[in-house]
Amino acid sequence: MRRPTEDIRVASAAPGSWRAWVDVELEVDNGGIQRKPRAMLDQHTVIGRTPGLSLTLDHDTVSRKHAEIFCDPFGRWWIRDLGSTNGTSVNDETVRERVLRPGDRIAVGDYRLRFNVGSLPDVKIGAPSIEDTLDGSAAPSWMRTLRDVEPPQISATHLSTLMALSRRLLGMENAQERLEALCELLVSNDFHATVALVVRVRAGDPTRILAGPKRPPHIPEEQPYVSRTVLRQVGLTNEAVLGTNLPHVNPGLELTLSADVSPIATVAVPIHRDDTSTDILYCNLPPHYGRSDWLALIALAGEAFQQSEIAWSARRHAQTHAAIERELETARIIQHALVPKRPLYPGLEVAIGFEPCRWVGGDYVDTVKLSDGRLLCTVADVCGKGLQAALVTFSIHTMIRALADHTKSVPDILDRLNRHLCDYLPEDSFVTMVSCAIDPATGATEYVNAGHPPAFIMDEDGSARALASAENPALGLTLCTFTAQHDSISPGEALLLYTDGLTELKNNAREMLGEDLLRTRFASIYRDKRTDAIEEAALALTRMLDEFRGDELPEDDRAFLLARRSATTDSEARSG
Repeated sequence: MRRPTEDIRVASAAPGSWRAWVDVELEVDNGGIQRKPRAMLDQHTVIGRTPGLSLTLDHDTVSRKHAEIFCDPFGRWWIRDLGSTNGTSVNDETVRERVLRPGDRIAVGDYRLRFNVGSLPDVKIGAPSIEDTLDGSAAPSWMRTLRDVEPPQISATHLSTLMALSRRLLGMENAQERLEALCELLVSNDFHATVALVVRVRAGDPTRILAGPKRPPHIPEEQPYVSRTVLRQVGLTNEAVLGTNLPHVNPGLELTLSADVSPIATVAVPIHRDDTSTDILYCNLPPHYGRSDWLALIALAGEAFQQSEIAWSARRHAQTHAAIERELETARIIQHALVPKRPLYPGLEVAIGFEPCRWVGGDYVDTVKLSDGRLLCTVADVCGKGLQAALVTFSIHTMIRALADHTKSVPDILDRLNRHLCDYLPEDSFVTMVSCAIDPATGATEYVNAGHPPAFIMDEDGSARALASAENPALGLTLCTFTAQHDSISPGEALLLYTDGLTELKNNAREMLGEDLLRTRFASIYRDKRTDAIEEAALALTRMLDEFRGDELPEDDRAFLLARRSATTDSEARSG
């Protein structure tokens, strides 16, 4: 009588999702390898020997905070060294920062990490349920994995069959077909399995079928026997497991199965694992195949499948990355084309600094002449990164230039722009902006600050003052009326507009520059460069920012605008 003690119910699974992970090994003194559990990666994973980090590697060759792995807005994974003592290498090349690809070998101190990205295949819709039972009279269980037995002899014929499987899998684009092909191999005349299937084991959930069950033509279709004990042992060891229910076996070799089914041997091989589940290749064989050589052979078939999955993952990532790079390069070209190169305006000297970070971002800087002769200087920052943020900057550029032809009021321009952004921006996005109209003849300014860092006016003596800002919200959040402020710029004074990519710039100690230090340092720069062209002050500001950052990689775009009022006649300024 069968009792549902160890039975497995198979149901449908949730759709597959992309995950990234690293397999971690440590080279120990005796030349051996110490393996750590597979580490699944979060969107941002910090690696080091400090307890409590995302991935702690406790070894004196690893720095407290050694490196970080993170996913960018386009789904690409990067590794960045955090100024570690012994450095970080990828594929034996020391790196500061680089994009990771499936199969990359990462060295962090004496640890070796293998990076991979993959998706869990979906369970077939309507897959049959399976129940396996373990009778109460079952004998005690013994177990051995492949590493516990002597190295077996593998025939050239079987090696040739496995090589053919690898080539076949590399030619199959469909992931489900690859799983089915793996099961079909095991029930072929070369491997002799009576049934083969792939299951997913997840704690707290029913065990689910991914592929199969496959059988040879002469085997009737009946519910296959699946041992929960064997599956549990695979989950504990992450190793291939051999089991049998023969009554007189060497207890140093096998794991016994339920005695209430016909004599069989079972091999179970893990082929994919993450932090919540394990995918297992499972097959039953005639009992006389319950030997270590067949355990090794089926484990090699599982290894061939894993290598093909790595190859397919690398292929997909290469294609995706190439498409992303083409799009980003197009966006960079367009974004740089929007930045005025050498703006020339009688009565005003203007210089612009613009440096995007590793991805196309949302910083915007521009100058445009209003119909009354004033110059409208604008700097904005779109919340977010990537193509979406860049496209918003393109829209802002177009609208401001169109509105400048029809209105002379800075609040009106921002009111109309805000209405447009409220209609079309995603709910989680907004735009901060400071826009200042300067009369080159009188120096009078009309400006609106919409949630942006404050603008500064520098004089020739090296003092600086912040322009007062009304309580205007950022653009795209809510419909409102924007309030303007007024000030003036004397001849020789300069206006500085900038994005938070300057104030939030971090140095090697991870300290931010901040508004106060930016104002102090640029005031000193401007005092030293007061008799030079405004471009020289802009270059000096850029150098100061680079020196402050040091080796730290930029995390945000940098954009700033300098406008200095020069000595000129009213007629010259207005005629420009």
